[in-house]
Amino acid sequence: MLTLSVMMPLLNVSQAFAESVVFSGIEGSSSNRHSYLGFIMPLSNNNLGDGWYKKLVVSSTAYGYQNDERGPQISIDGRSNGLDVGLGHTWRSRSAIADLSATAGYRDVKLSPYAPITDKAGNLLTFNPQLMLWSELSGGIDTDLLVNYATGTASSFVRARIGTHPTQSYRVGIERKWLNGRNYTVGKTGLFIAFKVSQSVHLELNAGREDPEGKSSVTYAGIAISTSF
Repeated sequence: MLTLSVMMPLLNVSQAFAESVVFSGIEGSSSNRHSYLGFIMPLSNNNLGDGWYKKLVVSSTAYGYQNDERGPQISIDGRSNGLDVGLGHTWRSRSAIADLSATAGYRDVKLSPYAPITDKAGNLLTFNPQLMLWSELSGGIDTDLLVNYATGTASSFVRARIGTHPTQSYRVGIERKWLNGRNYTVGKTGLFIAFKVSQSVHLELNAGREDPEGKSSVTYAGIAISTSF
């Protein structure tokens, strides 16, 4: 399973007008792992959370899948390390946020014990458009959607969440994720909870069940943290 999407957390309202944000996280199961570290800075005369910004993200993904190109099915182990740089713009209203960004990326993809003909390995260039939406509903309920696509690796990531925030200190809810690529289709269903550790630090935990196509369901879990300054 290969997750090459670059994910940026939807900015919390209290972070909206900070100068910059550093964010990092890791999510994985027994069959895959994805980790990332990113930096976001508003462009001159723009406020983060309501204007133009620049973004840099480094990421690493480890994964495995079955292939029968050379006869009996064997396990292919893969690793991808990447760097993405680009621009984005956020639009904000009282009850909604929309964020559109695009990055140019580099991937170093390694497959073992061999690289199937249907897969790409080595040094790859990719373009990554990403859309994020957040909306406040009545009764303290909100929803958010993240959609990401990476050319070159032909991989996509979609995450939909619905949550509630009884106080400004935390948000809790359910999530559904869809991951697709050349050699995998994965669905994930789980729970998440986000905490405001301090005025500038936010922590998020999530966990649930992962259903790879053609494989048994497994448990996944993740942690993410963002710091504004």
